[in-house]
Amino acid sequence: MTHQPVRPALTRLGRVLCVRLAQAVVVLFAMALSIDVRAEPSDIFSVSMLSRCAGKAGSVVRQGDPAFMTLALDGRPWMTVDKADDASDPSSPPPTTISGNGWARRRDGTSFLFRFTCVLDAKGQATMFHASALLRELGDRLPPAIVINGSATYPTTEPPQRGAELQIQLLDVAHDPPEVLTEQVIRSGWHLPMAFSLRLPAGTSLEKRSLALSARVVLAHRTLFELGAPRTLSQVELTRFVELILLPMAANRH
Repeated sequence: MTHQPVRPALTRLGRVLCVRLAQAVVVLFAMALSIDVRAEPSDIFSVSMLSRCAGKAGSVVRQGDPAFMTLALDGRPWMTVDKADDASDPSSPPPTTISGNGWARRRDGTSFLFRFTCVLDAKGQATMFHASALLRELGDRLPPAIVINGSATYPTTEPPQRGAELQIQLLDVAHDPPEVLTEQVIRSGWHLPMAFSLRLPAGTSLEKRSLALSARVVLAHRTLFELGAPRTLSQVELTRFVELILLPMAANRH
């Protein structure tokens, strides 16, 4: 059998493909090395949606109540997420409506609970936030819950930057990945420490659970401070005031 010589064009094409493949491998390897392997908030998509609503809520509340000091929105398991199809434009991604509970505190120390509705557009940006205070005198109450009160602070001499928020979750670390039992996003533009008040449904079984708190301070999607590791929480501590001290990101990397 006579072997046909390999055409120069095919040889060049083979070399180009090999070079491109090698470049792709190098890029993927570099990306893998650059990934931060420290734990992110469990189900970061949920926290991201709540964060956008908190940002919109902060601007709305400040306009209506200049004495506002702290505002908190409850995430799972209290919030509901609903996507309504737009019949007039089936090709357009539907907006997302988030409903849930929250609380706000003024500088004079008074506080109130509220229910909220937040709408995110197709790009995930909050376009509307509406809150209505609970009418306690008419018997309006939130569902029964175990309330975990506490505060978080970090080493600084400056007040929290505008737009900075505390993201905190109560986790069951007996699961892999950890199960989120309850969570909250808090915005406080006046002083440290930043207060939180996590609500755990009263009927939640705590048997064989390993509880821990995860907390971080985020500004413009960038983590500035966080707990070096989840803070273990005994069942006895659920009814005690919990104080958390967060560390700068650079310190947590060592």
